[in-house]
Amino acid sequence: MLGIGLVNMLVALDQTVVSTALPSIVAELHGFEYYAWIASAYLLASVVTVPVFGRLGDYFGRKRFVIAAVITFTVASVLCGVANDMLFLVIARGLQGVGGGMMVGTAFASIPDLFPDPRARVRWQVVMAAAYGIGTAAGPSLGGWMSEHLGWRSTFLINLPVGAAALYFIWAHLPSFQRPHEGEVKIDWLGAGLVAAVLGGLQAFIEAVPKDGLTAGNVTLAVCVVVGAIALFVCEKRATHPIIPLDLFKDSQLVTLFTLGMLSGFVMFSLIFFAPLLLQGGFGLSPQQAGLLATPIAACIALGSVLNTRIVIHMKKPTRILSIGFGLLLFASIGIAFANADTPHLWLELPMAAVGVGLGFILNNL
Repeated sequence: MLGIGLVNMLVALDQTVVSTALPSIVAELHGFEYYAWIASAYLLASVVTVPVFGRLGDYFGRKRFVIAAVITFTVASVLCGVANDMLFLVIARGLQGVGGGMMVGTAFASIPDLFPDPRARVRWQVVMAAAYGIGTAAGPSLGGWMSEHLGWRSTFLINLPVGAAALYFIWAHLPSFQRPHEGEVKIDWLGAGLVAAVLGGLQAFIEAVPKDGLTAGNVTLAVCVVVGAIALFVCEKRATHPIIPLDLFKDSQLVTLFTLGMLSGFVMFSLIFFAPLLLQGGFGLSPQQAGLLATPIAACIALGSVLNTRIVIHMKKPTRILSIGFGLLLFASIGIAFANADTPHLWLELPMAAVGVGLGFILNNL
């Protein structure tokens, strides 16, 4: 569990440390057009690999994939740290996303194997929560300090000692559970490829239109995305083990949950990756100052999660906690949107904290 907790910390540290370093990376390597891709390449790769390796872990046991995930993630971190241009960095981030997706799909799925009793499992979840809390809370300020004093490359290389420790504990202590199964391994490879192509194409279209307008190339790209989405729909209807089970969308309550999850993710990733850019590029703050100001987002997610468990059990209508959470996100977004270089730092930290508390209320309950 200590090894799995360190894996969790790797994922949390990487997202929050790198987001604070991004403006420094762009300043040195140039290529601002790739700014969003540094986040998107990671997320796209992990979205596709989570279900694929989750299923492979079901068939062949999880330990070998957890070990492969840590090695892949750590090697990719080194490649990110030695990148000499933005395109290479984006490709390395994609490889890192593969490692991150393998981790989520296999390391976290090992917990029910280790603790079949739900009550014992809940007690051990504190290791996961603590590791994630330390990673997210320390990430922004650590990333800012390292960028300013050690250079942005150090924000990727910090994954090496954490990855080495995680690898040791998992290699030495994670049991090899292998579930009995019959028949061949069925994985929706075509569906996984189409998901990556459609989401990647959509991202490229969103990036290209504000820059070049509706050129013939961009219209062709939009048509390809639509055709890819239709092909994905047909593929998932026919697949025996679809990567996106379409039956889920017949349940209106689940569709509501998916929509709320998408909206909260939209706000969360926008602020985690673009608030440091606003603070450094827009307001002229140093990476260390920007990291300190962005820290309340990460730290208050943990605080919101703790408060949530105390509040929600006493509410007559527990779903109201979601309304409060989204209200806090709205307040925070307005506060940050109307801030400027002369805004006192306290008035920047308050909306950042509101984002964290709001996400703590939303993510746990969704």
